[in-house]
Amino acid sequence: MVASGDPPALPAGAELAALAMALTTDTNKDPAAQRWALVATAGEQAAERAVGVCATFQMMNRLLDGVGAPVRIELHRLAAELGFRPDELPR
Repeated sequence: MVASGDPPALPAGAELAALAMALTTDTNKDPAAQRWALVATAGEQAAERAVGVCATFQMMNRLLDGVGAPVRIELHRLAAELGFRPDELPR
């Protein structure tokens, strides 16, 4: 796991996870505090890369949603854990 667990957590894993959540889930809040926390523990370059990765994933998700790409049946359980049902999405 990134922030805890076995194998050992990544250095700055808690800060990385907090920034990823701020950028992808808590999008109504300013992620500046989480970004600065990651900068303080891992450096400016690591924070910049983390933001870039999150932005790429968000862009790809929006693109796939926009073209109506189907969700494989194997991933429906994971989708439910994330709070939505692919079979209920308008296509």
